[in-house]
Amino acid sequence: MKNLGTSENPMNRPLNIVAGESIPYIQEAFGNLGNLSFFAGRAITASVLKDTHILLIRSITPIDEALLNGTPVEFVGSASAGTDHMDTTYLQSNTIRYCSASGCNANSVAEYVIAALLHLAQQQNISLEGKTIGIVGVGNIGKLVKIKAEALGLQPILNDPFLAERNEIDHHSLKETLGCDIVTLHTPLTIDGPYPTYHLLNNHTFKWLKPSTIFINAARGEVVNTQALLEAISHTRIGPTIIDVWEHEPDINWDLFQAVTLGTPHIAGHSLDGKANGTFMIYAALCKHLDITPRWNPVQALPSPIVPLIEVNTPLRSDQEQIREIVSKIYNIEADYHCMKELFRKSPTERPTLFDALRKNYPVRREFHQTTVTLTKSNSWLQQIIRGLGFSEISEER
Repeated sequence: MKNLGTSENPMNRPLNIVAGESIPYIQEAFGNLGNLSFFAGRAITASVLKDTHILLIRSITPIDEALLNGTPVEFVGSASAGTDHMDTTYLQSNTIRYCSASGCNANSVAEYVIAALLHLAQQQNISLEGKTIGIVGVGNIGKLVKIKAEALGLQPILNDPFLAERNEIDHHSLKETLGCDIVTLHTPLTIDGPYPTYHLLNNHTFKWLKPSTIFINAARGEVVNTQALLEAISHTRIGPTIIDVWEHEPDINWDLFQAVTLGTPHIAGHSLDGKANGTFMIYAALCKHLDITPRWNPVQALPSPIVPLIEVNTPLRSDQEQIREIVSKIYNIEADYHCMKELFRKSPTERPTLFDALRKNYPVRREFHQTTVTLTKSNSWLQQIIRGLGFSEISEER
C-alpha cells in the first residue's frame, strides 16, 4: 500500500475522501483537499472504500482488516475520543496513518456529569456539598470532572493505576473509590494489558458500592456488565443510576434503560464545541500527513452562543439551586432522557435505527464557557462555583 510522501504535493493527484455523515464541518474543513463522499457511519463498508484514500469516521464505525483490506486507504481519522473501535495493530502493520481526537469532547462530558448531578439533586432533594465523588479514570475527562466537582463542594477520590505508576495523582484503590457517595466512570475501553477495563464493574466490584451511591457511566458501555448492573439496581444495592453509554449500541438492553434513573443516548460528548474540536484534530493530523498548512479553524465556523448572557439577581435560593438553574438554561439534560423514553415507546425492531438517529440529529448544545454569568448581588462563593464550572463571569454590585 502506497503512503503519501511528505515531499509530494497532494494536489498533484485527486484524493478521494469518505466521511461519516454525522461529523460536523467536514465540507468546510476538507472540501478543498479532495473529492468528498458522505455515508452513515454504519454504512461504510469495504465496497464503499474501493477507491478511497482518506477515511474520516466516528466511534460507531469499526476500523479493521475486514473493512480496509484491499482498499487504497492510507489515512484514518476518528473524530471522537478513544481508539477501541480501531484495530491499531492492523493499521500500524499496514503503514496506514491514523489518529483519534483524544480529549476533543472532554469538557462536554464533564459538563454532562455536572448537569446530571444537579438535575438528580433537585429531583431527589439531595445536597451535593461535602459528598465524596469517586472518579475512575483520570485522563482528559476525569481531570475536568475533578475540577468541576470541587467547584460544587464535592470531595474527589481518584483511581487511575496508570497515573499512579507515575505518581501523578493521589491514587486510591478501586474498592475505596467505589465506596464513595458518587461514582463516575471515565476510563477507556481496554480488553488486555495490565489494567483491562472491560466489565470492570461486575458482580464482584458492584459489591463495593453503597446502596445509596449515585452511579454514572459516561465512558464506554462495555466497562460495565449490564446484567450485573441490572441485578444491583433490582436488589437496591446501588442508588440513583445515570447511564449515557450502553453495551451493544445501538441494540441496547431496554430492561436496563427502564431500571436506571436517567438514561441518555450516548450524547455526553456531543456539544457542538466538542464535535468541532474533533473535526479540527483530524483535519490538522491529515494536513500534517499531507505536509500542508492547515487553513480551516473551527473558531471561525462556530455560531454565536445560544445563551450568551445569564443574569443572576435572586440571591435568596441556595447556591446549588442557583447553579442548577444556570446550568439547565445551557443544557436541559431531562430533554435527552425524554427523547429516550419516546424511543422506548417504538417497536423493538425500530429502536436501534432510532437510537443512531438521536445521536446523528442531536440538537445544538454549547459549552459553559460560551456563556457569561452576571451576578447582580455580591456572592463570592457563588462566583467561585461559576468560575470553577467554566462559565465566564462578571460581578456587578448593585
